[in-house]
Amino acid sequence: MGYIKQITIQGFKSYKDQTKIEPFSPKTNIVVGRNGAGKSNFFAAVRFVLGDDYENLGREERQALLHEGSGSAVMSAYVEVVFDNTDGRFQNNNKSEFVLRRTIGAKKDEYSMDRKSTTKREVFDMLEAAGLSRSNPFYIVPQGRVTAITNMKDEERLNLLKEISGSNVYEKRRTDSLKLMTETENRCTRIDDLVSDINLRLKELEGEKKELEAWNKSDRERRALLYTMNARQEAELQEKIENIDAYRHNGVADVDGHNSQFRQTEEEIAEIDTEIGDLKGELDMLIADRSQLEGERNDATRHKAAIELQLNDLSDEQSAVQQAQRQRDTQIKKLQKEISNREKELKSLVPQYTEKRAEEMEVRSQLAEAAGQQKRLEDKQGRTAMYTNKRQRDDALRARIAEISVDLATRKSIQMQTTEDTAGVREEIATLETDIERLEQNLDNEGDNSINLAEQLQKAKDNQDAVRDRQNELFRQERRMHSEVDTAERKLQNAEREFSHLLDHATSRGLETLRRLQKHHNLSGVHGTVAELLEVNDMYKIAAEVAAGPSLFHVIVDNDNTAEKVINLLNKEKGGRLTCIPLNRAKARQGNVPHTADAQPLLPKLKFAAQYTKAFSQVFGNVVVCPELSICQSFVRSHDVIALTPDGDRAQKKGGYHGGYFDPRNSKLDAYHRVFELRSHVEELREKQDGVKHDMDACRQELNEAASEVRRAEYRKNHAEDSYAPMRHELRTKQNELRRKKALLEEMERTLADLASAVNVLGSQQSDLEDEIASDFKKALTRDEEELLQSLSGTIRDLRKQFATLSEERSELEMRKSDMEVEIRENLQPSLDRLLEQQAGPGGGGSQSTRLKEAQRQLNNIDKTVADFDRRLEELEARREEVNTRLIQLEEARTEKETSNRNLARSIERHKKGMEKSLQKRAQYRDELAAIQRDIRELGTLPDEAYQKYTRWSNDKLVTELDKANKALKKYSHVNKKAFQQYEDFTKRRAALTSRRDDLSESRNHIETLIEVLDQRKDEAIARTFKQVAKYFKEVFVQLVPAGTGRLIIQRRSDREAARGAAHDSDSDADGPATAAAARGKTSVENYTGVGIAVSFNSKHDEQQRIQQLSGGQKALCALALVFAIQQCDPAPFYLFDEIDANLDAQYRSAVAEMLRKLSGKGGEGGEGGGQFICTTFRPEMVHVADKCYAVSYGEMNSKISVYSKERALEFVEESQRVAR
Repeated sequence: MGYIKQITIQGFKSYKDQTKIEPFSPKTNIVVGRNGAGKSNFFAAVRFVLGDDYENLGREERQALLHEGSGSAVMSAYVEVVFDNTDGRFQNNNKSEFVLRRTIGAKKDEYSMDRKSTTKREVFDMLEAAGLSRSNPFYIVPQGRVTAITNMKDEERLNLLKEISGSNVYEKRRTDSLKLMTETENRCTRIDDLVSDINLRLKELEGEKKELEAWNKSDRERRALLYTMNARQEAELQEKIENIDAYRHNGVADVDGHNSQFRQTEEEIAEIDTEIGDLKGELDMLIADRSQLEGERNDATRHKAAIELQLNDLSDEQSAVQQAQRQRDTQIKKLQKEISNREKELKSLVPQYTEKRAEEMEVRSQLAEAAGQQKRLEDKQGRTAMYTNKRQRDDALRARIAEISVDLATRKSIQMQTTEDTAGVREEIATLETDIERLEQNLDNEGDNSINLAEQLQKAKDNQDAVRDRQNELFRQERRMHSEVDTAERKLQNAEREFSHLLDHATSRGLETLRRLQKHHNLSGVHGTVAELLEVNDMYKIAAEVAAGPSLFHVIVDNDNTAEKVINLLNKEKGGRLTCIPLNRAKARQGNVPHTADAQPLLPKLKFAAQYTKAFSQVFGNVVVCPELSICQSFVRSHDVIALTPDGDRAQKKGGYHGGYFDPRNSKLDAYHRVFELRSHVEELREKQDGVKHDMDACRQELNEAASEVRRAEYRKNHAEDSYAPMRHELRTKQNELRRKKALLEEMERTLADLASAVNVLGSQQSDLEDEIASDFKKALTRDEEELLQSLSGTIRDLRKQFATLSEERSELEMRKSDMEVEIRENLQPSLDRLLEQQAGPGGGGSQSTRLKEAQRQLNNIDKTVADFDRRLEELEARREEVNTRLIQLEEARTEKETSNRNLARSIERHKKGMEKSLQKRAQYRDELAAIQRDIRELGTLPDEAYQKYTRWSNDKLVTELDKANKALKKYSHVNKKAFQQYEDFTKRRAALTSRRDDLSESRNHIETLIEVLDQRKDEAIARTFKQVAKYFKEVFVQLVPAGTGRLIIQRRSDREAARGAAHDSDSDADGPATAAAARGKTSVENYTGVGIAVSFNSKHDEQQRIQQLSGGQKALCALALVFAIQQCDPAPFYLFDEIDANLDAQYRSAVAEMLRKLSGKGGEGGEGGGQFICTTFRPEMVHVADKCYAVSYGEMNSKISVYSKERALEFVEESQRVAR
């Protein structure tokens, strides 16, 4: 439909903040608000963006539209309208919406369509095509327009209809046509004058033609003679030039051959110099390596002498040590045997002792039990006499039982504590036995440990020597790498210096700065120069270099940001200038590049990564390589490409040639690649050098670790040797402690046995007393008790005898056992320990033998080292001889090649001097030839026979005849030599002017016809427009005033025609004025004087009144009826009304509101009226028919538009009316 969906305002007049109005209804939308809130500003914003007003704004006018208020100033404002485009009314690529925005500022006024910037002309064309015609702007009715239409005169209404009908366009075209016809008539007049003058001049030229024919005959003979003479001289000069060219061609071939040989020899000399430099560097390294090896060999020789001296001393000491060792071995074996015998005896004695002691304890226990039982019976026997009754006895027994209980508890407590102490002693004994066993094993392994520790020490020393040898080798490598890096850096400096001489200073500095920035700033996105990323066959190398020119060293980057970063860094560093090619901006050249046998595109001959295709196409995309310059010239003209030969010679579009000899030594591409290769080689060598330094650091660390390991091994060995004596002392101490603990354990076990016996006795005694309490009181023992008492006396006596015998036997065994232990502990074992310490000490045989083996091993190793040094020195000497021999050969070859090049240089110089002289002669001949050819061209065109007529004549005869011809020509010195040409020119000019005169006459006839057609169409358009507007005015008026009627009246110049117009031009006449004008053929727009309005508000039959006779409200209603009629005559997709009901009476406001409802309801069906309405009002009638209501509010210097319900909008209007009253 093309209606307005949404409006957004920001910064425009009272709308400071962004105001995005909720989407409008496609039917009727009513906007209400108080005066000053911003309703009119909202209406003005829509007119502003549609161009209905505010079309050409000055600076002050734009500033006046910006929001003014407190706070920060508004610098720009915009209004954006979103149109519905579902029917494709706006031609914007079939989008469902069309967005139009206008933005203004103090210095700008811009339009955009669908978020894309556009021109004002394109916007107006788009709106015109969508049905928003500027010739009929009544789809927008601002405040005052209704009043203006009300107050219009009849003539002004006629002009309004003309504007709506488009007659202004016809008038403009008619005016332009009349102007063009006037210009055509003026041209015809001028042409007639010119033709008359030409006819007069042609009559004068008729007489001059005869004299000119005689002059021409003599002149032709003169020119033929001159041509023959000049042609002979031209042929002679051509022959001389060809001879010189042949000489130069042969000379150039010789010079090229000599130059090629000279360059090849120079390259060979450069290779020889490089090899000489490498060999001298190698020779210096060989001398340094020899010096280092000799120093290391001398150190090894001195070390060998010291080891040999040490080995002799150890050999002398070995015999004495061996004799003492044999004596110690004999004593050790004797003591070990004696200790073993004593330990066997002790081992057999200990079970006997243990058995006797157990028997003794058993008998002792039995004796204690019998004695206790005897005592209890005796005590019971005494109590029978002591107590008189059972109660006394029981009381006494209970007291005794209590005492026994206390004593029994005490002894049990002591027994438990003693048991725990016994368990602790047993654990200590077990620990001591384990420690003793470990110490004995360590002492037994003393010899093996010493050997292992000595082997570990030697292994650590071997590892230390190996690491030291590797360190020495790394020292040599580091010195060699340092020499290679210095040589490579010198070559790189020379290459960079040569390369910088080939470039301008700014580019050279720029490349160097970029390389430094890439290294230190880690620039990402910089791919490299074109030359760096390019690989090209030698056949096309010169052509590629010439074609690229300075672009060869343009830097390819990934995007604009990287390019900007590189340029900023160059400016900051003041490091030269570079050109960057961003890949996101590079464009392949789309030229018409030929691809034939004679023209090969250069781009496919190049090798580069696919990601750089656009950049290389930009540089080489329109370059072709041709075999000859003439072919290059043809392709340059026909295909507009850069055409070169493989040698770099180039044809220019204007016909010139650029080229000549290209010295390969000055090739920028080769120089850059050479620098790049040398830089890569230097970086590779530096990486290797850093690797060697890293290996040296690691080796130094490893050497420190190896030295530390040697020290640790020596410490372990010395510590082990020093620890055996303390270990033996510790063993003796623990053995003594073990014996003491075992003795303590025996004592504690005896104590436990005594405690157990006492506990048993007390328990039996307590049990007997308790039994006695339970028995009857009697004055004497029972018979059984007396018999038991008698038998116990004999038993006790026998047990005492047995206990005494066992105690004596146990004491004897204990004495023997103690003597053996003392002898082993105090005598035999200390003597054995002293001998073993002497054997394991520094003077022992094992230690002496170990040192002797160690010295012998060191001597063998140093012999191998010295032999290795000798072998390497021999190899170095042999290599030094080879290098010296090769240097002599290279020096001789270099001298020979330099001599050859000096001879070639002299030969080339001779050829060049000869060629320079021939070039001077050739230039002289070319000048003479050019002068003669110029003279021949000046002779003009000759008859065919003139070229052969005088070829057989001699030069003297030619000169004689030429003098005769010149004398004959002097007679006609006054002749107009251009008479023929002038006559022909004037004849042609007369014919052209006559033809032009006919064309202008025909154009004038066409223009007259066009003016007649335009007049006719204008009359028809105005008549047709009046008919439509009159028809719709009547219909609209009836809808607004159902009881009345209204019509439009055309007024003419004469009263009679005005009266006839009143009868025929009303809307009751179906044909109207258009039919009458066509029938009579004499009525035109020029006869129209105005458009009147006649209406009746009360009757359809009463006499109608003119608009001047109506009240103000009735006039406003008539004006609105005319507006609605014009709108239906030329429908728009939407309409904007600003308070059109302000001057209407209540009944007419309701009628207008109902009209809006009906029209918006049609929705533009069939293209007849209807559409969307957006109206501002203070009255409730329009609010009743609204589909959507909006309210404008103002606060804090800012207007806002909000959606209101219909009820709320009505309340707002009623409140506003009350405030107004």
